[in-house]
Formats: sequence, C-alpha cells, structure tokens
Amino acid sequence: MSETSYRNKLKKYLREQMTFFGAALTFGSTRVTEVMARAGFDFLMVDAQHGNFDKASATDSIRAVAATTCVPFARVAENSAGAINDLLDAGALGIVVPMVNSRADAEAAVRAAFYPPLGARSKGGMAPVFHGEDYPQWANDEILLTVMIETAEALAAVDEILTVPGVDLCLVGTSDLSFEMRCPRSGVEIGQAVASVIAAGRRHGVPVGVALGSPSEVQAYEEHPPAFFLISHDYALLKGASRTLVADMGRALGRPGG
Repeated sequence: MSETSYRNKLKKYLREQMTFFGAALTFGSTRVTEVMARAGFDFLMVDAQHGNFDKASATDSIRAVAATTCVPFARVAENSAGAINDLLDAGALGIVVPMVNSRADAEAAVRAAFYPPLGARSKGGMAPVFHGEDYPQWANDEILLTVMIETAEALAAVDEILTVPGVDLCLVGTSDLSFEMRCPRSGVEIGQAVASVIAAGRRHGVPVGVALGSPSEVQAYEEHPPAFFLISHDYALLKGASRTLVADMGRALGRPGG
C-alpha cells in the first residue's frame, strides 16, 4: 500500500460523529512516544510549544506515531509558515495552532498548512519525495488543521475565526483560558465559554474539542458534548503512575502514611 493510499481515520470518526481522544507528548523521547502510541489513543500530539522537542526529535516522534494505528498530531510553537511546514514535512496528519485570536491568525495558519489553491505551503521538504507526486492533493485531503481558542480575545472573535475556509477543527485551551479569566478550569465560567465555542462550531460546521485535566471532567460536557478531547500529557501520566506505585508499596510494606 502506498503511503498516499492511507487515510486519516479521524476524518472517518468525524463523519460518523464518533468522539475521539488523544494525549500530548512533551518529553521529546521517541521511546516514550512508542509506548504511548501503542496504548490505544486515537491520536497523540507532539507538543513543540511546551514540550522538550527540537526539529529532529519532533520528526522522530511523529514518525514513531505514524508507524502505528494512532494518528500523529503536532502543536507548533508559533503560528508561522516555518513552524507549520517543519511538522507537516515530518509527517504530522494534524496541526494544532495555539493562540489563534483573530480571523487573520486563522488565515495565516491555513496559508501555511495547505497547498494551493487552498493555501500556499511550499512543496519542498522530504514529504513529497517519500510520498510521490500526488502528495500535495493527498495532504490537502487528509491533514486536519486545528485552531486553538484560549483567550478572551479569541472568544470574542470565534465566529470570524471558524468561518475561515480550511479550518477543520477547533480546540478550546481551558488551561490558558481559565488562567486569563482567573477562574477554576472546572468553573461555571469555563463551561459557559466552552459551550459558546461548541455552539459557534455547530453554526459553521467546525467540530470543537476540549482540553481536559482528567476523564472525570467529561461528564461536565454531557449537555454540550465536544467532538474530541485532549486528555493529559506523558509527564502527568508518569507522575500519577509513580505516585500510585509509591503509595501502594508503602501500604504493602506497612509504612506510616502508606
């Protein structure tokens, strides 16, 4: 099977309205990526914004995810053609662009992420070499561009942002949003903000996802269910598993507080 015969399974999930979920990778470790890519997540997001990735390690992790049934996403450090092209050339099938606060921001992301006529992505890089001459059309069909709504400014402009042709998905960054709004991530204000973005997404045909701290937060969105969730990070999973193991061993050994 040629690589351009491969299809992004998340597009099928979206057509069938099947909720999907993924986690973020931050360690910059291909070994960690390989373990998590085989754990059953629908997608994994290589986090070049907050993670410990350089160009080489991001490429290695994206390729490691692509070697499994998990879909490789990547969050760019900034909304620039260079940052977006690097991760797409590495093989990412989803690009997540942070801090999209205006229609102009969304238009810039589309120009960088897609080939003409939709965008202005350069045909250089290794992706066309590996995938063949039909790669540009295949990439335009299969890549999912996700814009992040994570500021009050973005909330005010959400209708303008989501009407930009080429914006496939929207992810509400509840962490930054709660920090700016000075309210708990699980607070009523954040719930209302997420609901307003989901409503805007439905008006404009753009599925909306939400970043969660834990699976227990899913029930808070039963009335206005998102299309997908970004749940946890590799370091949070390691931290939680380590603490659980230490507590369990403490109890097994009869240690005080164990």
